[in-house]
Amino acid sequence: MTTLILGGGITGLLAAYYLQERGENAEVWEADGAVGGWVKTLAWPTEDGRPGRMERGPQGVLVTPGSRTDVLFKALDLQLKSPGKGARWVGTGGRLVPVPAHPVGLVTTALMSWSTKFRMCFEPFMPVGPEEPEEGLADFMARRAGKGIATELLPPMVAGILASPTELLSVDAIPKLRQWESHGSLFNGIRKSGVSHLQVPEGGMGSLPIRLSERLSSVHTGLRAESLERTPDGRWRVKAPGAERIVDRVILALPAFEAAALLGPHAEASAQALREIPYTSVRLWHSRHTPLAPFKDGFGFLIHPEEGRPYLGTLVPSWIDSGSAPEDRMQFRSFIGDPVLWRDPEPDQPKDWAWTMGRLRRWVPNLSEAFQTREEVSPNAIPRAEKGHRGRVRRAVEGLPQGVHWLSNARFGPGVRDVIEGLEPWLDTL
Repeated sequence: MTTLILGGGITGLLAAYYLQERGENAEVWEADGAVGGWVKTLAWPTEDGRPGRMERGPQGVLVTPGSRTDVLFKALDLQLKSPGKGARWVGTGGRLVPVPAHPVGLVTTALMSWSTKFRMCFEPFMPVGPEEPEEGLADFMARRAGKGIATELLPPMVAGILASPTELLSVDAIPKLRQWESHGSLFNGIRKSGVSHLQVPEGGMGSLPIRLSERLSSVHTGLRAESLERTPDGRWRVKAPGAERIVDRVILALPAFEAAALLGPHAEASAQALREIPYTSVRLWHSRHTPLAPFKDGFGFLIHPEEGRPYLGTLVPSWIDSGSAPEDRMQFRSFIGDPVLWRDPEPDQPKDWAWTMGRLRRWVPNLSEAFQTREEVSPNAIPRAEKGHRGRVRRAVEGLPQGVHWLSNARFGPGVRDVIEGLEPWLDTL
């Protein structure tokens, strides 16, 4: 069987890799000039020419020992490094409050009220909810761990991961939650599944798509498919400027809106479901400063949306990935969310570096002036699994014509780990 995969991001490359493992060859077309999609590591030398780097997409990947993700990186001979257990904070009540590093810390943390901590103790005894109807993310957490968790802890955590307000999202926005609950409770699910740790591949996250492409037999960049056409014998003709293929199977490893454009003439119901999946855009400011304790040895801080919107928080890549900057530079990565989603109180104020530095100084008053800054705008970077997402994905998949598949982080979950684990059950259906 001949297979053409449209999209050379992580999803498309992984699909090709797993098919190749099964003895099938798959050709990959990537519209951009390089593979990886948003998962790219870019060179960013210091102002005096020393090496450094920055990530366009995820800063790392969550890995559980022995998991499919762990096995994949070992098979690719791609070394992973853990930054360790650095400090984390949440900005709330006008100050940065440490996030407990272990369960015992929940007893004393000022991050949550005593009533919230008391209610959390009952989470292991809450009944498992039905698969349907699909719950909202905040409703799910309130049911399992109490309303306090859903209002005090969940909003900044979700804003920092998905750049979206919790009240919009489905529980399927974080697929692990339902998987953990299937073990009886979130507590039991985490315990049985194993604890995950943030890991960074040698050379940065961009090393993953590069290594995958090196292991594949046929990857082409600069080829954007413009049309699909069913041939009289039931196969598929795919056309791009300067290229054409007739294949048995087409895999659309594309964002939902791009897949919809190709599917429209052949499967309008599926295309319409894909058009209904929204995406979130973010603006990022990368900056380098004089190291400042304790932030130079920590993961970073997230801001409770009610106190930051649309400023969502700041990571410290120089701690997460030592290759990001030299030891005498502390590298920050600050996230500004979509001003419409976050009801920006100053919509006419440009979200430039001066504005961002003002927000940083509110939470880190002693922060030095930046040696360097770099802005990155990421349009439609994160699929937004709003309430009803499960139904939209189901309609999209069920409406696909024979020989066409749609794979995306909008289907499996936003993280690299979600895609790696989500592809396995899809392979079983082939």
